[in-house]
Amino acid sequence: MKKIAVLPALLVLAGAGSAQAANFAVIKSPPTLLNFLILIVAVVCMAGSLKVVELIRGGILSKSWQLFLGGFAVLTLAQLATLLNALEIVNLPSFVVPALLILMAGLFLYGVHEAKRTLG
Repeated sequence: MKKIAVLPALLVLAGAGSAQAANFAVIKSPPTLLNFLILIVAVVCMAGSLKVVELIRGGILSKSWQLFLGGFAVLTLAQLATLLNALEIVNLPSFVVPALLILMAGLFLYGVHEAKRTLG
């Protein structure tokens, strides 16, 4: 009986922060819709890259496709952070999203370099 009461008590304590409504009026603005579209495309590209990585299973281009998969994962994370910040659900510092985008570009660049090195 003691174990059953501990979980709800922990959930009540964890949710005891300040409650504020999210800014849902921002959803209809064009930049937010574009960020949402980019998020959907990034998730689809991540799923496609995962399928390619599974198909080549340690082949010569495996490392470059893993880097592309990582780049799409970081892009997904950056777009999610952008949307959460725009909807005022999470308040992030202004350098987080550009840093994620730089990391994404670096992963893509390194993936292209590895593919070029492997094929050339």
